[in-house]
Amino acid sequence: MQANWQAFLKQAGELIQDNDVIDFSNSDINLSGTPLVVPLSGFAMLAVSGNDRHEFLHGQFINDLNFIENNAAQISGWCNSKGQLITNFIIINTGIAYLLIFKEDLKEFVQKRLLMFVMRSNVFINDISDSSPLVGLANCNVLISSMKNSPTSPGEINIFDDQIIICHPDGSGRHLITGNIVELINNISKFKKSMPMSRSSLWNILDILAGLPWVTTLTKEQYLPQMLNIDVINGLSYQKGCYPGQEVIARLHYRGEVKKRVSLIQSKHLLSIGEQLISEPSNNKAGAIINSAMHPNGLCYALAVIMLDKLNDKLIINNQQITIVDLPYDTN
Repeated sequence: MQANWQAFLKQAGELIQDNDVIDFSNSDINLSGTPLVVPLSGFAMLAVSGNDRHEFLHGQFINDLNFIENNAAQISGWCNSKGQLITNFIIINTGIAYLLIFKEDLKEFVQKRLLMFVMRSNVFINDISDSSPLVGLANCNVLISSMKNSPTSPGEINIFDDQIIICHPDGSGRHLITGNIVELINNISKFKKSMPMSRSSLWNILDILAGLPWVTTLTKEQYLPQMLNIDVINGLSYQKGCYPGQEVIARLHYRGEVKKRVSLIQSKHLLSIGEQLISEPSNNKAGAIINSAMHPNGLCYALAVIMLDKLNDKLIINNQQITIVDLPYDTN
């Protein structure tokens, strides 16, 4: 992390470790109304440039890059030959490069593996996580409207003053901003008093409530895209050409054999990635946690991959019953 950005975060009181366990007692945070400006240090960003970048990435990823020929952003993913997600990400076409935003703990693995497939293509893959910090904005209508030609439609972006502002492609109404550190600090500083910077754990819970799962090192190469609802949130194309794992993914789609999907659950107790859900009637495994975070209301919310035929069972984790909550989108 560059020194001036690190100093800015320290001054703002936000030089903290990512931690989903937060004491929200006496908190007046309203996730649907309180303006949140969140440094997203838990995400990495790679810039893919070069004359062959479009052809190269289009042949690797599960989304159709032709839909973002102009400056725009999509949700997408990258799979192994078995169709299992190595990572999922937000991909942004700036017109000069494609930016890939995904969980930071996968950065080294993803960059090295992508470079293996470049071969003789005119493609360059650079880590810009430190030089272009990522900030999340939620409920920040004043800040967003003050920016030039603010994007308002999911996936819409605008580039100005060496910055990129993205209307989150998940349709949640949130925004992401990245780019030149000096300009980023200047913009945020204007609103820091009325919109104090918040911990990244709040962004994690917003992702979970939006039904947006994230692959991490603990879950890479375990799930097909449909199991994480990537198809439902417009991150998977069945019409594009070949890519790694395409045959497996297409077969699952056309035969209608998706047997488990991501569900949103809540618990009175902290849940951790990898914990197993058990169906009490049969005492059999019903699913597993892939993302979790504490909510200001004191409950823990999580995204879990659950077998569809177990959704009506009584589901428990560590002898504690969990509750399934409606996702903001339809998975049928």
